[in-house]
Amino acid sequence: MVTPFTPLSEDELNELDQFLLHDVDTEEVMTLDMVDGFLHAIAIGPTTIQPKQWLPKIWGTQEMMPPMDSIAQLSHVLGLVMRHFNSIIAGLEDDPREINPYWSMRTYGGDLREYDDAEMWAYGFVEGMRLCWNDWAPLLSTPQGQAWVRPIALLGEDDFSEDQDALTKTPAMRAKLALQIPQAVLDMHAHWLPLRRAVHERMVAKAMQPKVGRNEPCPCGSGKKFKKCCGAAADLH
Repeated sequence: MVTPFTPLSEDELNELDQFLLHDVDTEEVMTLDMVDGFLHAIAIGPTTIQPKQWLPKIWGTQEMMPPMDSIAQLSHVLGLVMRHFNSIIAGLEDDPREINPYWSMRTYGGDLREYDDAEMWAYGFVEGMRLCWNDWAPLLSTPQGQAWVRPIALLGEDDFSEDQDALTKTPAMRAKLALQIPQAVLDMHAHWLPLRRAVHERMVAKAMQPKVGRNEPCPCGSGKKFKKCCGAAADLH
């Protein structure tokens, strides 16, 4: 039985890949490996970002979804994207936690050796970070955070460091960086998890509070009546 958290099958991944490649008429549309990196950054980051904020970035449009032939097609494609995102979250909530980044393998040289190619995945991850870059800043200012982000940034950012070209010169060097990414993502997820839980618990607690009467003391502690304080539309705080 397919649920909202069921990982996409190979056929469904190929279907979404083909849709992105051939059915979205924008130059900014992401490839499937970029989408996967993008969604991983959103799933593990410090801020909960709603789909209406990140879906347009996938298609390179102003709207949540690109033009479709029918409502049925729109619902189907949206379902594929949301299931893929949900499956990433489900993996992070497993015990033990796991991620399965989606990127390609490429063959180089006469020996036909295959190497992990995570450059587009890393680019997508960085784009996901950019949605709330200021919220990532506290982690990026620490040596530990810089170490976690470094393999991703070396592959996915332009002009990240002076030694970037030297460290990404060969397929083998880039593949070595790619293999550092899964653990780095798990470590960043663990770093941000207490914050995400605290924000969630605060939102739940706020939702459970009884409604304050207009003439009762404002719960912010100002000493004013609610209607003259936080209940006044012109002075929300």
